[in-house]
Amino acid sequence: MHGVGPVATAPVLVARGLTKRFPGVLALDDVGFAIRPGEIVALLGQNGAGKSTLIQIFAGAHPAGGYDGDLTLGGEPFRPSSVAEAEAAGVALVPQEVNVVPDLTIAENIALNDEPTRWGFIDIGERIRRAKAALADFGLDLDPALPMSALDLATQQLVVIARALAKRARLLILDEPTAALTENESRRLFERMRALKAKGVAIIFVSHRLGEVFAICDRIVVMRDGRIRGHHGIADISRRGVVDEMVGATGADEDTAPAGDSATGAVALELRNFNVFDSGGRRRVESLDLILRRGEVVGLFGLLGAGCIEAALAAYGAWPGRHEGAVLIDGKAATIAAPSEAVPLGLGLMAQDRRDCLIGDQSIADNIGIASLASISRLGILDIGAGRRRARDIAASIAIKTASIDAEVRTLSGGNQQKVQIARWLAASTRILIMIDPTRGVDVGARREIKRLWSELAARGHAILIASTDAEELVDACDRVVVMGHGRRVGELAARDLTEQKLLRMATDG
Repeated sequence: MHGVGPVATAPVLVARGLTKRFPGVLALDDVGFAIRPGEIVALLGQNGAGKSTLIQIFAGAHPAGGYDGDLTLGGEPFRPSSVAEAEAAGVALVPQEVNVVPDLTIAENIALNDEPTRWGFIDIGERIRRAKAALADFGLDLDPALPMSALDLATQQLVVIARALAKRARLLILDEPTAALTENESRRLFERMRALKAKGVAIIFVSHRLGEVFAICDRIVVMRDGRIRGHHGIADISRRGVVDEMVGATGADEDTAPAGDSATGAVALELRNFNVFDSGGRRRVESLDLILRRGEVVGLFGLLGAGCIEAALAAYGAWPGRHEGAVLIDGKAATIAAPSEAVPLGLGLMAQDRRDCLIGDQSIADNIGIASLASISRLGILDIGAGRRRARDIAASIAIKTASIDAEVRTLSGGNQQKVQIARWLAASTRILIMIDPTRGVDVGARREIKRLWSELAARGHAILIASTDAEELVDACDRVVVMGHGRRVGELAARDLTEQKLLRMATDG
């Protein structure tokens, strides 16, 4: 079994031999973990390291029986079959994604799975009193009677955190809780965490922000490839050591050198003083300057909440909030408020979730042609034969594995679905392709093929921007990478300087 680590004689939670499999993936491999009362432990690792699966088991999101191994809570067997059962036992999770019921009030959301009752009926007065106390403890001046849908995303996150902090929890799990918070809001959270620590509450803190980790935590546990790779007291390891352990480095790398342009093509896309705001008016990207040249593959890298994805979506007109600043296409100012305005300018988007762009129950041919119907229309009549021939030729040229272009897209593997997205934009003669986490959920072989396609497209003069939180995805694919942190550009690395360690270090230091 891999590392339970140093703990007191009476830990609040102990995991032994945890092994969890998904189809084709070993997510956890014989994991041991322990945490004692009044301890704040950072759980760190790259995307896909196994962190989320581990904490979801602790919180009952993966019910007992769906994994191998044992858990104890307070020295007693702990086999939660649901999140509600785990909460009742004293384990509260604040998930990475905001999880609320928008049609219910703030008070009703805070009381979920823990409604106060009197004589067999819900005690509405007590529910309001508890909600007010939870909000006040976290410094939130909100009316508990407001519907959650009236709050912006960041405020909803604060309410979810307040709800968890108010629980009578022995173990509190915080999964990237500061990603959508301002510095002041994060500071308020850390104050509450210290107060709970003083009361003996154990806290697992999942974060990509190493500055926060070293400021608030007692101990660091590092995961990689489904295993625990190290346990460290906070004073016993450096940020550089943490990053090396996260990526499996065998030695130190050199200091970052100034990056230079790796391509000589004309500028295809330029963002100047680009600012992006969410629907509640909160700034998510601040004063971003970015240049993308023809024949170039550029990465836009940052950890969760850094602003990379928001910037990419806004440049394409697909971000729901407003944006400000200049967008230039081939040196000319462009106004792009919606995807329908981006496509005629030669921009295409591969979304983070394939389901947002592909129509699963439609054919490969229909999905390829959907963005370029005008080019096969004559007097308003579609030339279906021409569309099919074009789809067949493009599908063959990029090796989409299918018996027929009439097959439904949902029958394809994840990698081949991503190829259909690429084929769509080739059919539309797209010159600038924006990709968001493009190899997410595809296997190693498909990743290699998709990266080969990027190289071929760049060689043909296409400009490719890849927004990603996966450092590994960018290192061997990009000519250079622009790094963001907390909504701002914090640096840039040229291909000759790219390593996962350097990208993660720059993103976390920023």
